[in-house]
Amino acid sequence: IENAFTEVCRNTRNERKVFNMKQYKSIYISRVYDTLINKEYKVGPYNKFTIFEPKERLIVSQGIQDKIINHLVARYILYPALLPCLIDTNVASRKNMGTKAGIEYEQKFIRKCNIRFKKYYILKCDISKFFASIDHDILKEKLKRRIKDKDALKIVFDLIDSNDQGLYIGSMANQALA
Repeated sequence: IENAFTEVCRNTRNERKVFNMKQYKSIYISRVYDTLINKEYKVGPYNKFTIFEPKERLIVSQGIQDKIINHLVARYILYPALLPCLIDTNVASRKNMGTKAGIEYEQKFIRKCNIRFKKYYILKCDISKFFASIDHDILKEKLKRRIKDKDALKIVFDLIDSNDQGLYIGSMANQALA
């Protein structure tokens, strides 16, 4: 919980909010611990806003306690269950991966294509409204096959159901689920 708290502080841009979080660190950590131990977690309200770079996107932010729990769910439930299913070249939301690793894979494939083929094509695409198009029922069925712990599934399903349609962009658990 302390690691998740530290990560949330590091990724929060509002300096005043981070200052307050650090002042009451032990309270936040004990509140999250008690909530999880007593199995009383309910997903809090979302703060929704739109950004326009590089295109219009609805971004959703949670309160501090929800962010901490979201990080815990992603790190200790979703990643261990889902990472073995991913192909090696999937760099999204993976530790020690990201844009840099994606660019390195791209350059490696281009070098191979240059050697093997005189002419080749590369398809660059983006799936429109991908997060919003994810079906909750199909996602839950797939997760039931990978996660056997009922309490863990309940928290993950509560996070999924807290999204109106599909998944929101902006939470660590949703990045892993997508």
